[in-house]
Amino acid sequence: MTKRTQILKNLFLSLAMLGGVGVMAQQSDISTSQSIENTDGVLHLDLQTALKIAHDNNPTLQIADLEIQRVDYSKKETLGSLLPSVSASGQYTNNVMKSVMFMPASMSAMMGGASYMEIGYKNSYTGTVSAQMPLINFTLWESIKAKQTEIDLIMESARSSSLDMTKQVKDAYYGLLLANSSLKVLEQSISNAKEVLKTTKVAYEQGVSSEYDYLRAQVQVNNLNPAYINAKNGVELAELQLKMLLSLPESQEIEIIENLQDYESNFSLLDEFEMSKALTNNTELRQLDLNIANLQHNLKMVKYQHLPSLAAFGQYSYLTQAEDFKFEDYKWVSSAMVGLTLNIPIFNGNTIINKQKQVEIALKELQLQRTYVNDGMNIQVLSALKSMNAAKEQLLVNKEAIAQAERGYEIAKVRYNTGSGTILELNDSELALTQSKLNYQQAIYDYLSAQANYEKVIGR
Repeated sequence: MTKRTQILKNLFLSLAMLGGVGVMAQQSDISTSQSIENTDGVLHLDLQTALKIAHDNNPTLQIADLEIQRVDYSKKETLGSLLPSVSASGQYTNNVMKSVMFMPASMSAMMGGASYMEIGYKNSYTGTVSAQMPLINFTLWESIKAKQTEIDLIMESARSSSLDMTKQVKDAYYGLLLANSSLKVLEQSISNAKEVLKTTKVAYEQGVSSEYDYLRAQVQVNNLNPAYINAKNGVELAELQLKMLLSLPESQEIEIIENLQDYESNFSLLDEFEMSKALTNNTELRQLDLNIANLQHNLKMVKYQHLPSLAAFGQYSYLTQAEDFKFEDYKWVSSAMVGLTLNIPIFNGNTIINKQKQVEIALKELQLQRTYVNDGMNIQVLSALKSMNAAKEQLLVNKEAIAQAERGYEIAKVRYNTGSGTILELNDSELALTQSKLNYQQAIYDYLSAQANYEKVIGR
């Protein structure tokens, strides 16, 4: 195997591996609302369409939406605790043995010597309506604030899932673009090798070229076939990975309507001063901030357990008693009362204090973790920026190298056709051209990959 063939094979094996980057998703049929105009049975994709399909089919985001609804109802449940609670009850009592009241001796003589007397009637009926409403309850008020923080945390978690999905789709999509572009470069390389073979064959038949040159030209074409097959497999693997992330069936044909070069016009060099504002929307830091806020709410709720609470109550009763069941003769009477209930905690075995210490320690742990994660995110932002700038600079160099390699190939081709150059010289110049084109495609991919990392870290 020649050095040229080995280099091409390694390059395209790398492409096949790049096509497999990402997390596999379960396959399902795509709905008609998610597909774009597709009269020929082929799904035409650009990056925005791929992202829309992926997000519409992502079960994690659907679950997050339901979870937001659940916590919202939980918040409404807590808000309901601020309103009066009203209940009604009815009671019938059959006094099989009536209650008695004992009398002092002075009254006993007046009652014919009886020391006690029965009270009430055999049948007793009572209807009661009672109401209660908290007036001062610090713990309840703080729990309402905590519910809103919980909703914010779930929404941020859903945004994090969306960012993860976006990053995975971009990686797979850019990997497919790279595989397609590199395959085209290899196809052009094979076309050039076949053209050289055709020219060499004619020259050999005319006795102008040697048999060695003719054999080298044949070997050159044959040696490109393994690299070409690997490149095609890389494209198929990248397509399969993208289909899995988009939850498309394997049988669905897709066509990418963009090229890597289409993104080159959007490249720009970034300054490191952007780091000062880059992490404002970082989802990991925002989730940690919301968790810290949640613990702060919990800490306040624990502290508020030391404070008194005040509640108002009221009750209205409608009752009667009788010996028989002649309801039309019953005499009903009413009673009502209102009042306040004051609850003052005095001692509870230091359970509240110990619970408070636990929450305070958990809060310090989370704050330390937040500092550590923030430092790590700064490093990721700096690394992404440097990678993007390096890829941009490399891209400019590669574009110049392509122009030089194309000129060198044309010169070597003319020299070979006129007999002043060798086929080895021509092959070397063609290899240099192929490598410069592959390096150019790789530089674009490196920039886009670093940009995807950067956007994920900053939460864009």
